[in-house]
Amino acid sequence: MRDTLLEQFNKMIHDKSFLIGSALAIPVWILNAKGWGEVHSWLIILLTLIIIAEWIVGSRLAKLSDVKNKTSEVAIDAVIRDGVIYIIVMSGWVADQLFKSGSLIFAILILAFIYHNLYSLTANLYVLGWDKHFPMWLFKWAENEIKVKKEKYFPTKNN
Repeated sequence: MRDTLLEQFNKMIHDKSFLIGSALAIPVWILNAKGWGEVHSWLIILLTLIIIAEWIVGSRLAKLSDVKNKTSEVAIDAVIRDGVIYIIVMSGWVADQLFKSGSLIFAILILAFIYHNLYSLTANLYVLGWDKHFPMWLFKWAENEIKVKKEKYFPTKNN
């Protein structure tokens, strides 16, 4: 579990999720937020929708893949990972309440996870072959992750 979390954070550092989350956390409401607000709820809903979409697209991609990692252990690990994402985001909100930092920590964490999961979802869409339904710039943005996903689901024999 620890290794999975470290891998997740390393990916977020590599794909600059934390940087994007931090940069997007600048609006005034973040520093002046008092308690739980409507924006918090909308961000949680957005994260949830992206995670659900990633699960749907990822499941479809896994079914098409020749790599057979379709054990219940893989699914359980994914559920645990996504649950930990929500725990981390909510811990950020609690930290904001403790440190009276508005919603700064919450915003940085949730925007980083939204970015990271959207990045992964975008790569999955491309590898699945659905790229013709989306603008090309979207896939240029996720080019590195696309390479990783292709190798994960459809490995080449060169290794």
